[in-house]
Amino acid sequence: MLSLKSMNHQPQYSEKSGFPSWIFWLIALLPASIFLYQRFIAKTMEPFDWVGLIIAVVVGLFIFIIKLTVVIHAEGIEYRFPPFHNKYKRIAWEEIASVELMRINPLKEFGGWGLRYGKLGTAYTTRGRYILHIKQKTGKSINLTIAQPTKFIAAATQQQWPVALKTAVQQRQ
Repeated sequence: MLSLKSMNHQPQYSEKSGFPSWIFWLIALLPASIFLYQRFIAKTMEPFDWVGLIIAVVVGLFIFIIKLTVVIHAEGIEYRFPPFHNKYKRIAWEEIASVELMRINPLKEFGGWGLRYGKLGTAYTTRGRYILHIKQKTGKSINLTIAQPTKFIAAATQQQWPVALKTAVQQRQ
């Protein structure tokens, strides 16, 4: 059973994290690189695919604005991941069997970033190598990226949250 003795109604921990910036820059620079290659190296005068550029810009901006918000307070753990979850979803402390802070590789564990499904359950992965692995009493697991693990550990220690620190490899054993 999780202890709520030290919690009050104010958030004890809150963070917002987005995708790794290199993904945005890759999407943004790839069409520009192709355009420059066609113009100056290949010296072809083929018309540039402006539709492709517009799609790349829209996808890049979409990835740039997606942010995972995690809030922990007396009622439980809340998260939001627009545009997939525009309203906060709450997991009440009474519904939680265990909480673990795990070091993972998003590519190996979930096949990348974003809203993913893997062996560890549903995952909302953004930048970082740490997730909050929440096992619910129903057997369902939710994984939320923790981009600032040092701050999270400090808050968990101060609030005396029952959070275990594990790696995904230890979890599978």
